[in-house]
Amino acid sequence: MFGSNKKTQITSMLNATLLVALLVFCGTAVVSAEQENSMIIRAAQAHIGDGTVIENALIVIEDGVILSIVAGGEAAEGAEVLEVPVITPGFIDANTRLDVEDALYYPGEDPRLQILRLFGKEHLYHGGDVCPCGTSCPAETLHIVEEPCLYCGWPDHDPHGGPHDLEQELTESAREAEAAAAGVPAASALINEQSSEVVPHFEIFDAVDHGSEDFDRLLSEGVTTIYVSPDSSAVVGARGALMRTGGALNKRFIGPGAVKAVLGSDAYRFGSANRPPFRTFVSVYNRRPASRMGVAWVFRKAFHDALLRAGGHEPSGADTSSPEASRVLTQVMQGEIPLRIQARTAADIETSFRLCKEFGVSFTLEDPIEAYKTVDLLANSGVPVIYGPIFDVPSGILSGSRESRQSRLNTARDLAASGIPLALSAQDLRGEEGLARQAMLAIRYGVAPSEAMRMVTLHPARLLGIADEVGTLEQGKRADLVIWNGTPFSSLSQIKVVIHGGVISFERS
Repeated sequence: MFGSNKKTQITSMLNATLLVALLVFCGTAVVSAEQENSMIIRAAQAHIGDGTVIENALIVIEDGVILSIVAGGEAAEGAEVLEVPVITPGFIDANTRLDVEDALYYPGEDPRLQILRLFGKEHLYHGGDVCPCGTSCPAETLHIVEEPCLYCGWPDHDPHGGPHDLEQELTESAREAEAAAAGVPAASALINEQSSEVVPHFEIFDAVDHGSEDFDRLLSEGVTTIYVSPDSSAVVGARGALMRTGGALNKRFIGPGAVKAVLGSDAYRFGSANRPPFRTFVSVYNRRPASRMGVAWVFRKAFHDALLRAGGHEPSGADTSSPEASRVLTQVMQGEIPLRIQARTAADIETSFRLCKEFGVSFTLEDPIEAYKTVDLLANSGVPVIYGPIFDVPSGILSGSRESRQSRLNTARDLAASGIPLALSAQDLRGEEGLARQAMLAIRYGVAPSEAMRMVTLHPARLLGIADEVGTLEQGKRADLVIWNGTPFSSLSQIKVVIHGGVISFERS
């Protein structure tokens, strides 16, 4: 049963009490006093999640599972019933970003400063790529013949940074400021391993901070199930993770997710800064690729290396991925592990189809900002699409990216009108920009309210393969519910209570 220290009132508006003991008869359903995570709810309106709305719905929850939901049902005399105006399924974000525990490459200290500290010349650090004079290096007294300097690249000395480097530094500073303004915690740092561009053998779950406040923030916004996605700093990144936002910590993990690939500028713009080699010198700061052509090359070679290894041959070349990565990509090509591709521009979307056709790989498309240009391609392919966030002014990594310049507020409408089962995502946005408000924006720009509901419940549940457990209010499904004080997704309505697995996990005071 609920703990004795739990508030006994939900809100005066709801005019209901928590259940301390239950003995309810509804049809043939009996809920005994010994059963935990059990309650009876009567909703003036119950939005099932598939577009159906039941008036005067009686919902019986037993042991965290929906036992029955009927229109006009009657509870046993004397049973305590939670009376609510509107109820919906818990929301599912199929592409969220969480705070992470692994912040070893937290964007705070420049590694060049660490190098100077080792040289005992920390006081000479100025923040640029090389020394300020352009002719000498702060560490020159320790230069070794025929060995390049990690700081300046001696003997192939690179003069101090030009306008391009300055522009890059300003862009990165602006990006951090935009991310802070969007409510993205600075501690998000990097998730993907930065030693290689191909790391599908790593898993995002190993970097998740299970004590992160993000879980509570998401739960308070009605998001009860999430797919935790890696960031976009690698061409072929880590595997995601399917998790619950509430409940016992040891029961939140549902299972591993897809390998995430990136086709676009993030793979060489996000993360530790990618720089092309200077003349003949390659330093620890040079990462491949540094262009869209390079991104496609790394993606193709990674899968080609996997094919070679599967055939008993050892690949070669500077961009050769690890055997561990090839084993995972072989499973991707065999359909044992799913693949997601972030491709925002129309050109990158088309490239993703071309590359996956080459290797016979199915995939899910993430964040296709310019999807309105490729509606026919997406509709005919049947490729699942995760779209969002919907924005007028981009924030975070997008604020410094050209990939956001041709966004449209009505793209979700165009995709839905073409019959594409779209899942909405807020990614790393919270609060007024969170998933519920993404559904509101979709409605505002042309999506039918019933379809917007499916975009945050049924569609992502099917896409993630968990529609038998969550996504709709049906008998036998997990009791993840959101109670509203008015029309769902209306700018005038609020989420008042969130029930997670039959337990009231959030209550707005």
